[in-house]
Amino acid sequence: MKEFDLENFSREMPFTMPEHFLDDMTNRVVAQIGKQRKQKKERKFVALFAGAASAAAVALLFLNPFSQSGFNIPDYESISQCASVDEVFQTMSADELGLYSMMSNYYGN
Repeated sequence: MKEFDLENFSREMPFTMPEHFLDDMTNRVVAQIGKQRKQKKERKFVALFAGAASAAAVALLFLNPFSQSGFNIPDYESISQCASVDEVFQTMSADELGLYSMMSNYYGN
């Protein structure tokens, strides 16, 4: 095993540091900490908003469940008894016509 000779070992630094590197080190560290705290607050806000939105969605489902009292879509028999398409549209309520309009725009009809 080779012995390490400390007497002949170079004591020069193996790297160099830019001039005035440490002069504003404190300011840069404090600025970085401020950014991290701001990001942490923003994450908390987003998590709080997401939780509130989820709670509102669940409350909406419990307070207004999907039931038979929703939109009455005519079945095939009632449509086939109508003489024309105009009669079908005349029997539909304003909400049902709005739903039909949105769906027809969505499907491109």
